Amino acid sequence: TRLIHFIKRMDNGNDLKSRVILSINKEFENIDSLKNVELFRQNLVDKKENLEKKLDHANSSISLELQDLLNSGDELDRKVGAISDQNQSILDKARECMEGCENFEHENKQILNDISIVRGVTQYTLWLRLIEQISLDISVSLETQDKDQIVNAYNRISEVCTALNGSKCKNLISYVESTKKHWYEIITEKYINNLQKSLEVFNCPFIDTLDNKATTTLDLMKIGRDEVESLQNAVQILLSIENPPVDSEQKLHHLWLPIKVLMKPLRKRFKFHFLGTKTTNNPMKPEWFLTQLSGWALAHRQFLTDYLQPAYDLVGMSHLATLDFAKGLVLMAIEKLEVDIPIVLEDDVLFAHTIDEIIGFSCDLSKTMQYYSSEPSILQPLTESNVFIRWLNMERKFAFEKVDNLFMEPGPSVWESEVGGSFTPRAAEIFLALLLSVTERYKLLSSSIHRIQFLRLQVELIEDFRVRLVQIVRAEKDSPLSSNLCPIMNTLDHLNLVLANWADTPFFLKLAIDMHNNKNNLSISDLNSTTRSVEEQDETPEDTTEPIDENDIDRTVFQSSIDELIYLKKQLIKEVVESIYYTVTARSVKYRSETKWFVEDQPGDSVSPAACEMLQTLAFGLDSARKRINPESFQDVWRNLAVKIHDFILDEIVVNNKFCLAGGKQLEFDVRRGFFPIFGEFTSKPQSYFTQLLDVLTLLTSPPGTVKLSLALLKDTCEEGAANILADLSIKHLNKERAIRVLKARIDVPQI
Repeated sequence: TRLIHFIKRMDNGNDLKSRVILSINKEFENIDSLKNVELFRQNLVDKKENLEKKLDHANSSISLELQDLLNSGDELDRKVGAISDQNQSILDKARECMEGCENFEHENKQILNDISIVRGVTQYTLWLRLIEQISLDISVSLETQDKDQIVNAYNRISEVCTALNGSKCKNLISYVESTKKHWYEIITEKYINNLQKSLEVFNCPFIDTLDNKATTTLDLMKIGRDEVESLQNAVQILLSIENPPVDSEQKLHHLWLPIKVLMKPLRKRFKFHFLGTKTTNNPMKPEWFLTQLSGWALAHRQFLTDYLQPAYDLVGMSHLATLDFAKGLVLMAIEKLEVDIPIVLEDDVLFAHTIDEIIGFSCDLSKTMQYYSSEPSILQPLTESNVFIRWLNMERKFAFEKVDNLFMEPGPSVWESEVGGSFTPRAAEIFLALLLSVTERYKLLSSSIHRIQFLRLQVELIEDFRVRLVQIVRAEKDSPLSSNLCPIMNTLDHLNLVLANWADTPFFLKLAIDMHNNKNNLSISDLNSTTRSVEEQDETPEDTTEPIDENDIDRTVFQSSIDELIYLKKQLIKEVVESIYYTVTARSVKYRSETKWFVEDQPGDSVSPAACEMLQTLAFGLDSARKRINPESFQDVWRNLAVKIHDFILDEIVVNNKFCLAGGKQLEFDVRRGFFPIFGEFTSKPQSYFTQLLDVLTLLTSPPGTVKLSLALLKDTCEEGAANILADLSIKHLNKERAIRVLKARIDVPQI
């Protein structure tokens, strides 16, 4: 390193010496310029003195700044030392203070203990006096009927209980809690009696449906503001002092005190008639008790809205009084169903009837009382493991029986439309009604896993329906346009449309998300055993559809079924197209092989007679298809047929024949005046489906000179050059090879 540094210094020294020599040589270029040597020396001396002055000034400035920094450092060092000394002094004093406190505590331990006991007794006494004062306030408030003071005083006791949580004074906590319980019982007893008296004024509850009508028409006219206020005060106080359970399960089935009081006579009447020894307790007639519950719901709805809901609003309740009342009715129904369902479980008819009545009641309750699905559901007894398996098996059995009956109907009526001008067969309407009925029966279930099981049943039904259609199609292939193949195509099209619309509804979108989220859990859940039991007890076809892809949440719940139906629909469209196509080509033998395209004597102003039968067959086939196939599917039919006719003319007529100019013009006339008008019935631009054929006709009708020159140029050029040559002839859809092949079909052009 030193050697390198030395060499660099030598190099720098040599550079300086060289620059000095160059500067002197530049100043004294000849002998005459030596007279200026004294002036040159003086200039150098002045520059030297100037540099020395600048250097002295810089050195002095640096030394002053350095001195200031050193002085600052010394000052900081002195301050740090002072702070360290002060810190040590404070630590010493603190240590002495702590030692003094410890000595004082040790010397006065007994006195301090006595003081602590006195302080605890004082605080204990303060808590007791506070409870006594609150109890006195509650007592006074009860005498004055001041509802706000009653609620505030009771809430203060609750606050004291909360404040004492964690205290070691167990007896004090027990005393406060017992005091709170004491006043709770007194307040609730007093205002439950007040509420019952107020309800009697309203002739409520309306045990008989006529009670409500009598009250609303006559008695309410006699009820004044005081009676209404007394009712609402009792409800407000009972709601304010009640503490709902913390446990989520208990909270779900919890009824507030005012609703319990209101429903007590109803519950008594319900047990007497439907859970006792009366003849009305008949498991085979679930509509009896459900009709009674529905009647009570309707009878009390207006009363709850007009008189109890204002009290709910004043307390700040987050839900409606009608919802609480409906919950009470549902809990009674659940209690009854838990007794009746095991009795009717093994009878298909009775069990199905019970399910129908339960579902009907649930729908009515959600409409009349705005009952939420998050509340206890009357369907809960049906979701017990063995009951749900039985329900799912029964739904499966009845659904597949209905499908069997649908396909066993005699005659073609099942494939005819019930509405004039409609292309939708009865089979499609009946099957969709079956799927919709299944949806309506399980959409009120709260568990997504149970819903998914029913969804799988629907997917199985769709797959079974598709397989049956495939079997029918195999027997209808011989004559697609006159058999049931076209109505089956319309059925598939209608199913696809309806299933796609259903899949986009909020219910099925949420079900798709639930199915995606529960995909991995279903294999280990209890419902897996349900599925296994269903498969063991029923011999219906297994679900062959693919599950929703875990990485593709965008797929709908019916996507796999729709894909299968679309595939079958495309196959049927292909069958119809092939049928028309083969019929047309069978009538084209003369036109293909016997027409002399190379003869100059061509009509030129009318369609070739040999083409008439073929064109008539094509028009008849398309017209028949249009009358039997819905417009959307028919669009695919004629478009696919146009493509096949296009290829047929190219491959069977152009390629296999020789043309003169007149023959080319005749073919062009046949295409433009024969084929285009037929397809022009369905589109304004039929020529857009015959692009290559139009280019071929351009070559067949071009003048011989142009054709001869073009053929020569095409043979001697590359693909890019050929494209340019063809573009000059307005040929856009033929490649070089095919263009040469067409040009060679011209007999009026010498072959090169």
